[in-house]
Amino acid sequence: MWRSNVVGNEWKGKGKHLGAALLTLVMLSLVPVSVSYAQNLNGNMQKKAEKLIDVADSASDKVENLIALIYSNQTAIHTITVAGLFDELEANRSLFETWGLGNLTDAHNALEEGIFTEAIANATQSLSIGREVIKALNNILADSEVERGRLVYGQGLIEAMKRALNKIERLREIPELPEDIQDLLNESETYLNIEEARIWLSQGRVNETAHNKTQANKLISEAHRYLKEMAKQQNTRRIQNYMRIMEKFCNRAEEELQGAEQLQARLQNEVRNIIQLAQGDLEDGNYEDALAKLVEARISLRHVEREIKQHKRSGKR
Repeated sequence: MWRSNVVGNEWKGKGKHLGAALLTLVMLSLVPVSVSYAQNLNGNMQKKAEKLIDVADSASDKVENLIALIYSNQTAIHTITVAGLFDELEANRSLFETWGLGNLTDAHNALEEGIFTEAIANATQSLSIGREVIKALNNILADSEVERGRLVYGQGLIEAMKRALNKIERLREIPELPEDIQDLLNESETYLNIEEARIWLSQGRVNETAHNKTQANKLISEAHRYLKEMAKQQNTRRIQNYMRIMEKFCNRAEEELQGAEQLQARLQNEVRNIIQLAQGDLEDGNYEDALAKLVEARISLRHVEREIKQHKRSGKR
């Protein structure tokens, strides 16, 4: 509410000390609350800014990918030019690169400096520009009758080829990789020339690019099958060796069980029969089940061996 200067001067003269004291008291009582409130508010603003910038980053990547996809395809550029829309395409690219990315950069800088309101404002502006540019690009593609699906499929091929190269690198990290598998991976890699694929796609050679990707995947799958067969052979050998050891233990225990028919029956039922079941699992390729049964048989055999010792001690008495 507005007051006259006269009233204001009178108040200043009569109550300035009381007013100052009251003001100090009030301010002191509010300091903890104000600081806490400010900290909470600042923390909330930071989280909001970080989340919004993440969304803006993701949106920016999508816009950049679509722009790169259009400009890397000569057929698309020719079609857009013939339709008289190339200048519009250039204008939208410039808008995004100048203001869309510019605002996003400013948002990141403001976030690092702790100016969260500015970060939020710039990220919001970047998102808005990105949405407008995507909308405009889609309209340009539609008006010039460029097949957007074909462009996106071409980009998908590039991404699939990159994933295939990553699989090859992971397989090469396997120690003592057989030469046959190395040859398969080398041959597969020849089909995954990313730079050549980009050129082919820009020339509209989508089918040839897709063929190369398919050939590479076939070779990688063959390498996987080879490795799986190797693992199968190794597992079979390990379990067979374990079985042979168990048979030796059983034979030794049987020699010590002369005259102890009850223990002989336990050895047969609790150990040898389980080993036979493990053999069946091994033949079926159930390696984990086979190994679990062998472990069970070994535990049962230990119990029998302990009872053999007790049997011998009681016999000596």
